Amino acid sequence: EVTQNEGCRVLKGIDPVIAPELLHVIALMGHGDELVLADANFPAEAMGKRVIRADGHSVPTLLTALLKLFP
Repeated sequence: EVTQNEGCRVLKGIDPVIAPELLHVIALMGHGDELVLADANFPAEAMGKRVIRADGHSVPTLLTALLKLFP
């Protein structure tokens, strides 16, 4: 849901643990694209083209927030 709030547009209902960059990547995803949620011990920089850090948030917390965005 998008609302007008004092001259700026605000998205409502999106968990604040989801960073804007992650939201952008999800919006660009298509069939066959994959998203990996991993802990700090996963060698993400060595494996992936794009890494979006979510320091301070657990994988279950991120997954719960992300699943609310998918049908």
